[in-house]
Amino acid sequence: MVPNPRRLAPSVLVGVLALAGCSGGGTQTGDATPATAPATVATTTAPATAPATTTTTAPATASTAPALPPDAVMPALHSRTYEQARTDFSRQDLSPARLTAAAQHKDVTLPRDHDDWYICDSSPRPGAPLPATTTVTVRLAQDFSDCTTSFNGYLYEKNDPSSAS
Repeated sequence: MVPNPRRLAPSVLVGVLALAGCSGGGTQTGDATPATAPATVATTTAPATAPATTTTTAPATASTAPALPPDAVMPALHSRTYEQARTDFSRQDLSPARLTAAAQHKDVTLPRDHDDWYICDSSPRPGAPLPATTTVTVRLAQDFSDCTTSFNGYLYEKNDPSSAS
């Protein structure tokens, strides 16, 4: 079966427009450094089977909603106190209200004032992307040495139901 030229023309037009958009659009300077791209690019195409089409592209830098910097990543908080983590978040223009604290062990109750407790673990992991809607959970222990102590999730072996006492 031979393809109908009237059905093929729109597909070809879309392909040509897509390729025209991939050409870069910027101009080169004599020192091989790309110059800035124009703010608006207009392309006119007039195939034999379709009327002329004009496509206008808005500048890539225009943004209507404020956003976090594109390089917002989860900071490394391990071995820092909860208070230091809150300070680090503020310093990186991240809201400290996004931090949620939890006890590292099942048999430990996190006190109301836990600013001097140490961070054993965090979620998301350090270096992971940190979208604006992500809540950061940190697991805390009163002593930093307790971060590596665990009896099936319990700080004290006597509290582990699976251990033989």
